[in-house]
Amino acid sequence: MRRPLCTSNHKLNHNSMENNEFYPEEVLIAKLESGEYGWLDYVNHYSSEWQDEYIRYCQDNSLSVGDASAAAFVQFKDEQLEAAMENGDA
Repeated sequence: MRRPLCTSNHKLNHNSMENNEFYPEEVLIAKLESGEYGWLDYVNHYSSEWQDEYIRYCQDNSLSVGDASAAAFVQFKDEQLEAAMENGDA
């Protein structure tokens, strides 16, 4: 399935992402559901590993950093987890 190209004006700037505080998933979900956070905020505050993977995901798929590509990345990570669970790897 082809991911939509994000047309955001955000640049791939990993340095600005490194200073974020990380939160447990339930806190991030609450912030997302309340409208306080968008998908990019969710990814940026999940973990430093996700920040690195997200940057690579955007580069590998020719996507701009933004909420649309971050939402696609989270979906991608969910699909990876589901596949790993089905294979007994998670």
